[in-house]
Amino acid sequence: MKKDPQKKALPAGSREAPVKTNTSQPEHMPSIPSRPRSCVWRQGRLSLRKLCDKDHRCAECPLDKSLSESATKNREARRQGKIPLAPDGRIAFTRERLQLLPKGERPCLLYANGLIDYKICCKNYECVFCEFDRYFSEQHQVHAIVRPLDVLNVRGFRMPQGYYFHLGHTWIRIEENADVSIGLDDFALRLLGPLDHIDAPLIGNTVSQGKPVIIIGRGSHKASVLSPVSGVVSAINLSVKENAAIAGEDPYAHGWILKVHTENLRHDLKNLLIGSEAVKQLEQEIERLLREIEMITGVSTITDTDIGNVIPSYLPDIGWKRLVRLFL
Repeated sequence: MKKDPQKKALPAGSREAPVKTNTSQPEHMPSIPSRPRSCVWRQGRLSLRKLCDKDHRCAECPLDKSLSESATKNREARRQGKIPLAPDGRIAFTRERLQLLPKGERPCLLYANGLIDYKICCKNYECVFCEFDRYFSEQHQVHAIVRPLDVLNVRGFRMPQGYYFHLGHTWIRIEENADVSIGLDDFALRLLGPLDHIDAPLIGNTVSQGKPVIIIGRGSHKASVLSPVSGVVSAINLSVKENAAIAGEDPYAHGWILKVHTENLRHDLKNLLIGSEAVKQLEQEIERLLREIEMITGVSTITDTDIGNVIPSYLPDIGWKRLVRLFL
């Protein structure tokens, strides 16, 4: 293959000339680190030699699920004053690990999750008090793919960060081109599951926020679930339609039920909850359920922090119809 004789005459810095990477930048250009390509857990200084292969869709990653479970277990042990001795006893959520760094070296979680260019956290990772985080959530995420950093454990119920929640226990994940994925939250699936079937409108049908959109069933029982947004159905998860158990096993990733092309997402988001507001609402629902269990069964001593794994045995006493009326 002949070499191009003109290449030697090209000026330095030309796009066709560089064989070695020139790391210097013009004086007027700020030095901005590139976005992380490693797993977000490594951002918390965890000794993890792994590149992200899920495009930062952490809810779909089995490693993220395993690490989250270990971190939750270790966090609870620390609260009880125990010191985990096993090798995985050092595993903690990225947010907790980053809080140990000097203030000037704490990267914003949006950067750690690959959503923005480099930015220092100035709120000690209390994102609810951060004006930039609020601006990003209200303005930018309407047109961006939301990639939650981790899945919170709220007294045994799973809740991913970065998702929006409807009071009727559905969630949305913002996708590209004004589309959103919709599914049932872990709370509703634990209350009414295991479900036998989940039915959604056909592609092309119009749905309205606050109106029935999904039909769920278990045995002879059926119930309608309200839509969190308005728009036109653009896709249906056939896997969940054929096997409703998938929604219960993985409600926030593979368990999505349908996708909707939204008409006015910015308006619909005003009626949904995200972040600390969603967590607070879920905690209120858990307390309401515990009061219902006490009233129906007389049991008032449920103090286990992992309520999600304790209450199923009490639900048959309350009954399907009452649960649907109270929570859907």
